[in-house]
Amino acid sequence: MTTLFSELDEGQQRELMLQQRAVEAINDQQFTQQLFFLLERKDRIKKAFDNIDALRPYSLSDIDLGSVDKINRFIAIIDLLSSPTLSDPEPYISQIQFKQKKGLVNYDTSSNLKSVNIGRMVVKRHKPTPPPSTPSQLTRYAKASRNNAGSVVVDLIKGEMQDGTTPAVRTNTNNQYEDIILENISLDNEEDTHNFVKLLSLLEKGESVQTKDFEAFSKPVIVPKSMLKISELFNKFYDEQSAEWRDQKTHSTNLSFYKTFIDIVGDLFVDELDYDVANTYINTLRKLPANRNKLSAFRDKSIEDLLAMEGTFEPMKTTNANKNIEKVKSVFIWAVQRKYMPVNILDKMRIKDKAQKVQAKDQRERFNADDLDQMFGSDKYVKSTHIRTYEYWLPLLGLYTGARLGELSQLRLDDIYKEDNVWLIDINDQEDKAVKTVNSIRKVPIHKTLVKLGFVKYVQHLQECYKAKTTNSKLLFPDLVKGRDGYGHNSSKSFDRYIGSLNIKAPGKSFHSFRHTFADERKQNDENPTMTAELLGHEIVGETLGRYAKGYKITLKKSTLDNYEPLTELQIQRIKPFRLWKEFKPKSSLRKYTLVDDRKSIHSNKFVHKALAKVLNIAPPIEVPRKPRKDTATD
Repeated sequence: MTTLFSELDEGQQRELMLQQRAVEAINDQQFTQQLFFLLERKDRIKKAFDNIDALRPYSLSDIDLGSVDKINRFIAIIDLLSSPTLSDPEPYISQIQFKQKKGLVNYDTSSNLKSVNIGRMVVKRHKPTPPPSTPSQLTRYAKASRNNAGSVVVDLIKGEMQDGTTPAVRTNTNNQYEDIILENISLDNEEDTHNFVKLLSLLEKGESVQTKDFEAFSKPVIVPKSMLKISELFNKFYDEQSAEWRDQKTHSTNLSFYKTFIDIVGDLFVDELDYDVANTYINTLRKLPANRNKLSAFRDKSIEDLLAMEGTFEPMKTTNANKNIEKVKSVFIWAVQRKYMPVNILDKMRIKDKAQKVQAKDQRERFNADDLDQMFGSDKYVKSTHIRTYEYWLPLLGLYTGARLGELSQLRLDDIYKEDNVWLIDINDQEDKAVKTVNSIRKVPIHKTLVKLGFVKYVQHLQECYKAKTTNSKLLFPDLVKGRDGYGHNSSKSFDRYIGSLNIKAPGKSFHSFRHTFADERKQNDENPTMTAELLGHEIVGETLGRYAKGYKITLKKSTLDNYEPLTELQIQRIKPFRLWKEFKPKSSLRKYTLVDDRKSIHSNKFVHKALAKVLNIAPPIEVPRKPRKDTATD
């Protein structure tokens, strides 16, 4: 009759437990040694799985390594398969104990490491379970711990076999201490490997292991509870929010801001972010050069290198630094809402600009009446001396629509059409066009003054030229060449030169000032602010009007827009219509075109000729090489 453990007296129970602990300690020692031998043969294992056809459909996880004997047997087989005199591996492979067959696994054969290097290992500790109280519980517990430790070692070997990288290994433990992360583990000899595997086994059994025990071969760090890196947080935000970013430049700019933050503070865990990190970021950011990722002088230099160069370049402007901060801050606001972060460390953080303490609404100036009189009363408009189509039409369109320069510069001919008997401009993100936000997609009626100045006729003439194959471009401004930052790149430079020549150019004044002029004029005339927001492509705030109400009818937009009169009737009468070049006359037609000037040719200006050569299917101008400058240096 078998006596139950619970029926024994306390002394007998203690004696049996001591005996069983000794047995399991010996088993642990044997198992640890065999795991070391397994790690030591990782190169041979990799070679066998890479080069022997019968093993290629399997991975190391398919091998049954659940005991000392099974590991020892597998090691012996691997040693035999690695023999240079091996002629037929099949008899040995048939002796391997497999768990189950899986699909084909392709391994990277570029790695041939001589030591085990683990880039990052996470040790996740949970609430401890009660210790085993009987020999059978002790046996089951010890066996489970050995299996878990063995799985970790198998994962390490698999990681190196598959991609040659230093893997991140996660393991669950039962211990009262905090989670830890082990970084840059290097097992260079038998003693390191043996100790590492032994510590894993102790952790799996829930025994007390301090982080300092790992210091011989790694750098242990206390792990934050979230286990989320900053780079991972930025990726989560980008995946959720970027669909609303219509402009490709917005994508690249924001990603650049995120990268700069990580470059400065490092790819920390989110839980490690605090106000010291925020101050480090801001203090460093304001010392960096502008466009450091674009300019070759700074592109490949680290933050430390750039700080060492301080004084040799002009740091970025305060406005640009604050743009960086605001974009990262928006991620942190979102992260707090999603409970990824407890607090936004950049909240209310901003660099004060001592040279320009102005409110946001005053950073961009509107054009006043004198500015508009100079612009549209200049010889270019009064005597019709404009050289390019966009130089004439874009300022007028900006004034009477309030649209952004990029939105107008990229328009196609089929973006201008009639709806409910109203001519309109359809601002969209089709083809290679881009808009700032989803709210930027809108339809804006064509103001009566634009119709009077011949804008609709201009569009219709270009449409006729396209249908007649006189031109092959559907661009509203066929002579506008797309620049580095889109269609608005070159038109922006052209406009800045124009207002500079009139002495209108000043801080805060640019093409965008037309947008401010449009908004301010409507505000001063007490026009409907919701209508203004819709015309400008701004988000309409509020549940009732923003979510439930539909957009205004185009006829209603037209009637309210025509009430907007930034120019006087006299100023409008002085503006002469724009005439196209004679090459823009359909070849098959003999009738007279009022929008074409027969005395005006694209050949009279090499830049116009170059811009329109492909549009008109003619030969580009011959580029005359510049003569080298004479060396004026003296002896």
